[in-house]
Amino acid sequence: MKQWYKTRKKDPFYLKAKKNDIISRAYYKLEEIDKKYKLFKSQKKILDVGCSPGGWSQYILKKNPKNKIVGIDLLPIDHQLEGELMSYIMDLKDTSAIEKLFTKSKYTFDSIISDIAPNTSGNQFLDQTNSYNLSMLSAQLIEKYLNKGGNFLVKNFQGEDTEKLFKFIKNHFCKTLYIKPAASDKKSKEIYILGLEKK
Repeated sequence: MKQWYKTRKKDPFYLKAKKNDIISRAYYKLEEIDKKYKLFKSQKKILDVGCSPGGWSQYILKKNPKNKIVGIDLLPIDHQLEGELMSYIMDLKDTSAIEKLFTKSKYTFDSIISDIAPNTSGNQFLDQTNSYNLSMLSAQLIEKYLNKGGNFLVKNFQGEDTEKLFKFIKNHFCKTLYIKPAASDKKSKEIYILGLEKK
């Protein structure tokens, strides 16, 4: 843990975030992907899965304060963000509670983004399996809650199930691709899958 902390202190994206009052370095991952693929070019309603501590929501609201975000996470967003953000403390695994919330509120979205990750154990196989399960739960929201023409972005720790996740997402979109943003740790198994324009 001490070595990780020392490395993080030297990380240019961590230092940039601290300097610019950005909640987390994850902000720069989403910024890079959005600038290249126009993820939010005409978006209005966005679901942020695993929204805490708030870096992705911060980016979206800075880009366009008129965007409306719904966030879900086990942890709250402790930062004050300017704009319309409704965050709920919910477990993504509790699919019945999420369905009840979305149905009651009549939520559908122009984009669904998920930077969700499991608590890591140090066991690579277990961590990748848990990541796949969370990523797939995020992807299953596409069918009912993502509007036609909408975009989807999800994080995954690469493993033997990653290709299965990619194929599931690919079935729903005109274009699907893998992305490794510059702000991602080059040594990590972290990768993103992007689906553009829901069929």
